[in-house]
Amino acid sequence: MILSIKYIVLTCLLLVIAIVGVVLGPTNGSAKELFEAVFLIGEKDTTHTIIWDLRAPRVFLSMLAGACLGLAGIFLQLSTRSPLGDPNLFGIGGGAAIFLAAVTAGVFTVDGFGVFLGCVVSSVLVSVMLAALVSNRDLTPIKLAIMGIAVGALTVSIGTSVISHGRVFPTQLIGLIAGSFTSSTWLLNLYLLGTLLVVAVPSVFISGKLYPVMLGDTLSKSLGVNPVAIRFISMGIVGVLSGASVMAGGLIGFVGLIAPHVARKMFGNAPVHLIMGSLLVGAIATMYSDQISRLLFAPTELPVGMTTTIIGAPLMMYLAMRMK
Repeated sequence: MILSIKYIVLTCLLLVIAIVGVVLGPTNGSAKELFEAVFLIGEKDTTHTIIWDLRAPRVFLSMLAGACLGLAGIFLQLSTRSPLGDPNLFGIGGGAAIFLAAVTAGVFTVDGFGVFLGCVVSSVLVSVMLAALVSNRDLTPIKLAIMGIAVGALTVSIGTSVISHGRVFPTQLIGLIAGSFTSSTWLLNLYLLGTLLVVAVPSVFISGKLYPVMLGDTLSKSLGVNPVAIRFISMGIVGVLSGASVMAGGLIGFVGLIAPHVARKMFGNAPVHLIMGSLLVGAIATMYSDQISRLLFAPTELPVGMTTTIIGAPLMMYLAMRMK
């Protein structure tokens, strides 16, 4: 009963933030015009265009990207047993950033679904590489975090080097490195929604087997669970989700770190509730951060990754200090 109430509260909060994001902006019409635009009443005018072609796609895209990051974060933390796990901090999203930088700089000539697929494949390659490094090694969470941060720094530096050789506008570079949803479209929303639906099947399959993996390889094997296989499947899911989120909004750090810890405080350690809770918290955190970035200094915008970093960096330092 208590868990159901918590889910309802998070869902209501998600809806409220989404409605506020659609209604509020630098250019607002009257209450009557906003009402008619939101509910598609009357003829299509400027207010309709602002609501449904600019604000609504951005609000929903930030929500879906946050859900991807929250899910990626919890799968990364459960499969590696590292409470400091974050897909972009560990360089998994950096694989997609390298590909996106190459496309932006004109190295590759692809668009639409090709960009999406390239980002996903690039992130999956990095996540599988990280899974191979972790498997059969007794790494402490701190050592794993250091390794992940090193991989992340490497991928970001490669991506920056690639993009610096092309004719790229500063806003494009900032959008890639620090995160931005200014290029939101309904097509991007469909890509991310499809990604979440696709990963739902393997997520359900391994959710019940993640708890033994959390207890260690020896114990999980004694319980009939193959930790290496589960870890590779989980990291593959992390790669798919991270690549999709980077394609939608660039590198947005710390959401994958924050969401699982908030979900753990709310729902406990049961993997199924952690997964659902992380999805909701990630969606709320990213959507709220994007609205702060968009409205705080309107009409000037802050990179959404800057807002999430301001919130997430102190949390990471706190978690690191508490670890033995």
